[in-house]
Amino acid sequence: MHCFRNASLILIFLICLLPAVCGFNIMGAQTFEVKRIEPPNWWVGMHDSTLQLIVYGTHLNELTFESGSEYITVATEYAPENRNYYFVTLTIRRNTPPGKHTFYLKKGGNVDTIEYPLFDRDPSPQVHQGFSSKDVIYLITPDRFVNGDHTNDQIRGLLDGHQPDNIIGRHGGDIAGVISKLAYLQELGVTAIWINPLVENDMPISYHGYGATDFYRIDPRFGNNQQYKRLVTEAHRHGIKVIIDHVSNHIGINHPWIDDLPMPDWINGSPGNHQRTRHHKEVHHDIHHDALELTNLKEGWFVDELPDLNQKNPFLARYLIQNTIWWLEFSGADGIREDTYPYADEKFLAEWAQHILIEYPNLNIVGEVWIHDPVFLAAYLRDSYLTGNFNTHLPSVTDFGLFDAIGNVFHRNQSISVLYHLISRDFLYPDPDQLLIFADNHDVMRTMDAVDGDLRRYEMIFKILLTMRGIPQIYYGSEIGLAGGGHDHGKIRSDFPGGFTGDARNAFVAAGRTAQEDKIFNLLQRLIQMRTEYPALSTGTLNHLPPQNEIYIYFRSLPDQRIMVIVNNNAEEQEIDLRYVAHYLEGYVNLQELITGQESMINSDSKVLVQGSDAGIYLLMK
Repeated sequence: MHCFRNASLILIFLICLLPAVCGFNIMGAQTFEVKRIEPPNWWVGMHDSTLQLIVYGTHLNELTFESGSEYITVATEYAPENRNYYFVTLTIRRNTPPGKHTFYLKKGGNVDTIEYPLFDRDPSPQVHQGFSSKDVIYLITPDRFVNGDHTNDQIRGLLDGHQPDNIIGRHGGDIAGVISKLAYLQELGVTAIWINPLVENDMPISYHGYGATDFYRIDPRFGNNQQYKRLVTEAHRHGIKVIIDHVSNHIGINHPWIDDLPMPDWINGSPGNHQRTRHHKEVHHDIHHDALELTNLKEGWFVDELPDLNQKNPFLARYLIQNTIWWLEFSGADGIREDTYPYADEKFLAEWAQHILIEYPNLNIVGEVWIHDPVFLAAYLRDSYLTGNFNTHLPSVTDFGLFDAIGNVFHRNQSISVLYHLISRDFLYPDPDQLLIFADNHDVMRTMDAVDGDLRRYEMIFKILLTMRGIPQIYYGSEIGLAGGGHDHGKIRSDFPGGFTGDARNAFVAAGRTAQEDKIFNLLQRLIQMRTEYPALSTGTLNHLPPQNEIYIYFRSLPDQRIMVIVNNNAEEQEIDLRYVAHYLEGYVNLQELITGQESMINSDSKVLVQGSDAGIYLLMK
């Protein structure tokens, strides 16, 4: 009897314990667990008073979300079929004080209390400055720039380890490295930095940053969120703006969503069944386009490792908009470069840009549109003449038209008239000064390779780039003529000499540069300085004349300043008869070549000598 009584007590105990072991409460409803909420915080005083929260966890069906704050109300709640997610939209009153606000998640007899932080916005005029043609942007691939913190080279649990000898491996460059070179960038004269994406990429090949696996976390191999915020603060202290590289089109295949989609239509296709994009970007604005080609562009995967996001899903669309705003508000950054712009849903991107520019009216956004024809480039811009009633709200695009023209003239040895005809199409753009202009970037052959090492042509390209309309962008290492790689992405993104332990030399200082590298550095430094010193080069009107005998002349003018640029695309020195441009010289008595400082008088038969494969930049003086 004694043994039977003990067995009965044990049985009763197990019966009482069973609900907890099996995940049920006493009332019979499943317990739930909250593991994560995105965004992790927000700010008071935002223009948009609504905020969508995604709750991640388990057994989140049949929840009730309640606000314990008198300032915040729950507008909508949505439980998708996947019980690991719950969506809540809040309304935040204008007078909501900063601090932690209490929310309650309830299910059956279970209650989870959440203290959600709302912060004050940064009122400093140094944040969210935007960028314009007055700026010169320096593009950095951070893994290949400078390794400033060796403690984060190898992070346990992340797939891609430190592989400095592997051209597609991680080499160790990081945020600390960029911070350490802000004084160098200030010395060079650049006024903004665009850094390839820094968010977590837990992928086998991850150094480039374009396969996000966590939208709210800086990759630990680059540093952490607070370091990124410090980078922006320090950059501003050096007079340098920061541009975020953001991706709405796709994520990395190892993003947790892929194994646990919040909704079936969160991505286009699936890892085992999807289209690969055929990159026919022109179909967006082709009135005769094939519908399947347009679908392929917007829903095809860029590569198999980068699942395509479906921005037509309103919850995902809201997530991406808020994520962009979160990074801007958190960091104080000044602009956005949006990757693979034509591949995402165009209506979403218009809404995305509109939301951002309402919150940050001074901000600028450049969309990566890899199309060479200005007609199609122009159609992506806000207030375009070519898109009817549809407004993209996008202020800027990458000027692949100018990039292509530069390549045709100086790499493929075509006539300088190609450049003239390209600029002649600027009437297509609402504002040509908003175009991001460049000779190379992280996706194309470096300029020194494109000109086969010809220093004269290399220098001529940058003389044109830094005196042309638009917003100039220089790729890291271009200031020393960094070469190598051809079309190999890993090599195009090679290490900056002096940024890594064991480097034979340090090209960040004059003593570590070769004579040619130092010559290029000094030239680019002077060109950047000139663009600041002479506002006509950045904001002046552009007038040009049809080329004659491979001589292309253009002027940059303000009411009180005029600069003449003469491009000699001949191999030999040319004597230029200025009577051809006499109507631009009226009222001026002297010319000063701004690189050499040499002056000459202007008279009825003035001529100037321009070296072969060179450009002269002349200040007209009264």
